[in-house]
Amino acid sequence: MEHCKPLYGNLASLYYDIREEYAPGDEVAFYARCIQPGQQVLEAMSGSGRLQLPLLQLDYQVTGVDNSPHMLERCRQRAAQLKLSPILHEQSLEQLDLGTKYHVCIIAMGSFQLIADRASALHALQNIRAHLHTGGALLLDIFTPHDTGDATPAVTVARINDHEYIRCTTRYFFYAAEHRVDALCSYEHVIDGQVHEREDELMQFRWYDGQELVQLLDQAGFDVVCVHEQSFRSAGLSQIVQAHARAMHH
Repeated sequence: MEHCKPLYGNLASLYYDIREEYAPGDEVAFYARCIQPGQQVLEAMSGSGRLQLPLLQLDYQVTGVDNSPHMLERCRQRAAQLKLSPILHEQSLEQLDLGTKYHVCIIAMGSFQLIADRASALHALQNIRAHLHTGGALLLDIFTPHDTGDATPAVTVARINDHEYIRCTTRYFFYAAEHRVDALCSYEHVIDGQVHEREDELMQFRWYDGQELVQLLDQAGFDVVCVHEQSFRSAGLSQIVQAHARAMHH
């Protein structure tokens, strides 16, 4: 199956906002500790501002980039409610070209693993390296999905109000040899028990074993400094890989 970019359409964006809303305090505090006062920060795959907006509220200078116009529009709406004016760019990491250098780049919530094609993932990391000052830090949240062997679709609900909600039905297909899981998600906007709108998307996640990610980062011009074990998410343990940008040789 060829690389399929996540759509994050209107229903998906609304669903994730309701379910995730904002990053929990311990996650915000973790990333805040990694940023020095005055440093320019890039949050790649920033979505609707789940982490970016809480960091902006703490006066950190965080620019967001995401390839979903729906997610970015949600971010603008949420920022307006908080009286914030975030800098946002609609670009994919594979085509990243912002003309600015940053001190820190964050990719939170395992989002990097949505770039399921290895060549595309390498290209994305090389582009990030080009946007970082030498010695700049990349903080990459990664996780390993757990195959329960249960083929039953997972159904979750994000309630908008007493009369309407968004129902998400997800079917998972694991390809262990390829370190990939495909998630086929169907979002339904239900009002007074009737489905008014539906949206389908295919999300592909890649996971990395041991040295695989270290080698990928090395190829892109990064040295892995340390790995932080964290459990911000209800889904369980994740690792924050901290890598520093090497000097680029011309």
